[in-house]
Order: sequence, then C-alpha cells, then structure tokens
Amino acid sequence: MDKDNNPNTVELRSEMELSYKIIDALCYSYQGVYYVNLSTGQVRSYRMARFVRDKFGDQFATGDYETHIYNFVRNAVYREDQRLFEPILTISNLKKIFSRQMSYGFGYRTYTNEEIHYGQCEVLKVLDSNDELVMAFKSMDKQHQQEEKLYEEERKIVEAMGQQLNDVARGPLLNIIEQSKAAREAAVRHEDISEYMDTIHQDGERLLGILNLIFSKENTDREKIEETIMQLGSLREK
Repeated sequence: MDKDNNPNTVELRSEMELSYKIIDALCYSYQGVYYVNLSTGQVRSYRMARFVRDKFGDQFATGDYETHIYNFVRNAVYREDQRLFEPILTISNLKKIFSRQMSYGFGYRTYTNEEIHYGQCEVLKVLDSNDELVMAFKSMDKQHQQEEKLYEEERKIVEAMGQQLNDVARGPLLNIIEQSKAAREAAVRHEDISEYMDTIHQDGERLLGILNLIFSKENTDREKIEETIMQLGSLREK
C-alpha cells in the first residue's frame, strides 16, 4: 500500500489541515503572529504585519529572537512606549515571566509614516510546553478611534449639562450675592442684620465657587452633574 494512501497517514494529514484552519481562524484578527522557542532563542514568523514587511523586509521571517525584537522596538515603536517592551526583550526575561504565568500582554504605539498607530502585544505560553511561546500583535487603531469618539460625545453631553446648570443655579446665586450686597450696605448701622447679610453673601460666593469647580471643563463626572442639577432644581421649586 502506498504510504501516502495509508489510512493512518490520511487521517493524520486531515487532522493537521483542520488544525491549520483553526489556527488561521484564531489568528485572523492579528497582524503579526510569531513562534518563539526559549531553548534555542529562535523566532519564526507565522504571519507578518504589512507595515513590518514594508519597513524591515523579510528579516523577521526567522532568526534570533533578541536581535529581531530589539530591532523592531528601537526602529518602529514610539519612543515613549519602548520601555513597555523591556520585560520581553530577552529570552531570560521571558523565561522568568512564563515560569509563573501563562500569558502576558500590553498596549503600545508605533510611529510609522509620520503617524502614530495603536497596537496590542500578547504573548501566550504553548500548553504542555515550558519552552515555546506564541507572540501576537494586533492593531488597536479602530478601538482607539471609537474610544475617542465616545469621549468626545460624553464631553459634549457634560458641556450641555453644565449650560443647563447655569439656567438652574448660577442666575439665582448671582442674584443672592447682589441682593445681599445691597442689603448689607443698607444695614450697615444694624450690626446683627449686617452680620447675617455677610453670611449670606459669603455663602453665595462659596456656592458659586464650588459650582465653577465642579462644572469646569476638566470635570466629566456626568452622574455627579445630574445629581447636582436635580438637587438644585428641587430647591429652586421650593
């Protein structure tokens, strides 16, 4: 019987093909996927990001892990984020990390074509092996854009609520301050009344200062703003 047509061989080939399909599916969302052997210190590319291939050619296809990762970090990673790669820059560091855990990951930025891009690095330990790792790189640009969009929408909502606060509270507070100032001047000869007016005036200014602080542009605590507006609204109705 032909060796290639042996039932066991055919079954094994079928299982391997299925395994490759599963791996392809799992790696779909990653730009770059690499196999790292901690015993030999070698790395082999399973999938390489287009910008990496454009910038470095095929030099990362296989070779010494420490040389390749150092070259990538120093020439592609945004300078302020290069320190994030220090725990995985050497084989010895990787051995320390994966002697006590199964995975390690972090976010970082790259600087290519004069643009900043966002990425995620994930390193996974191969099951039932102490010397094999899979290192994957994923683009996070879309997620970052969505986060910025959500932040901007939230900022606009908070800004609108701050304007609503002006209508609910700022006007009456300014009126309190002006009226107490006038009353204080009129009651200058009546010490008790003058003291009360001073208290009203000071409290009004204090409240206005607190509102200015709470609803400054730097404050985006939406729940706090909503709660304060409701409280001030109920006081106004009284």
